[in-house]
Amino acid sequence: MTVSETARRVVRSTLSLVPIDLVLVLAYVTFATAAVETGEGSTVQFLIGVGLVLFAPGYTVVAALFPARARQREERQPTSVLALTRPHDGVLVRERLALAFGVSVLLLPIVAVAYGAVGISLTTSSILAAVWAIVGVGAVVGTARRLALPEREQFDLLRVAQGVGTGRPLADDSTTTLLTVALCCMVVVSLGAFSAAIAGPSQSMSYTSASLLTTGQNGEPVASGYPANVSQDESVPLVVRVTNHHDTAANYTVVTRLQRVEGGTVQSGQRVWQGRQRLGVNETWTQNHTVVPPFAGQDLRLTYFVYRGSVPETVSQSTADDVLYLRLDVFPNGARNPQTPTGNSTGQG
Repeated sequence: MTVSETARRVVRSTLSLVPIDLVLVLAYVTFATAAVETGEGSTVQFLIGVGLVLFAPGYTVVAALFPARARQREERQPTSVLALTRPHDGVLVRERLALAFGVSVLLLPIVAVAYGAVGISLTTSSILAAVWAIVGVGAVVGTARRLALPEREQFDLLRVAQGVGTGRPLADDSTTTLLTVALCCMVVVSLGAFSAAIAGPSQSMSYTSASLLTTGQNGEPVASGYPANVSQDESVPLVVRVTNHHDTAANYTVVTRLQRVEGGTVQSGQRVWQGRQRLGVNETWTQNHTVVPPFAGQDLRLTYFVYRGSVPETVSQSTADDVLYLRLDVFPNGARNPQTPTGNSTGQG
């Protein structure tokens, strides 16, 4: 035996112990992780990330579930004309790829729900951690199960690529070929639509958030302890908070009116406070202020109109970017109700 033949046998025996497909998946995950973390949001980086999330986790899970190669089953009865492939045990290569995509899509909401249950937010780092956990466990289990099988029964990517021991194909008619091409086209279109939905313009993610708060015992704004019963001309301390989630800076104005509402219709109202602040991208404005009710009435509505940019001549719910409400019972001076239950603040927008 020559040295070259010995080297080839050593290489062949070594490769038989190494799941080449899982090694390639791990290498891709390593490369994709580095590209996603160090990139600047380019299209190439996004496409790499799509493969990382929508293929790699599912492939390793499928490898753990199906460690053996597909084998043709002995035909003891006629095959149905509706069958897409000849009878076989295990999963074919194209079935592995389709299952990898499907399982990865199935894992996405599971990971999101699991993170939500433990209070972990969905960020790039948390998603990468989940991908690595799934890929790592799947690769280890898949390798162990594959090596536990006889060599001739193991799924081997090199044997598939070389066509060794495959015999005639398990699906060899034109109808099956056309259906396979159609399935691949559907998967490509689905991936394209998914990619376009994520990579497209993010106007729907641009918004203004606002909240009405009170000052807690520790001096920090809290969403509790809202006043419900106050006296006319009494100073009512409140806190309004506005955050600019748009991709550009803007001037924000908050106009506060005390309104008398009957049957869902505003009968009258009067401006009681107004504030203005310029906010940068993702910047928050927290403003402590006091409101003095100028008139008395039952079930009055203290309304905060939040405007991004200029304020129109007519201040109303239809023209505001966000609207906050607080219900108040305002008693005339000296006639305040001794009971002061906690009111509720509601917002919309």
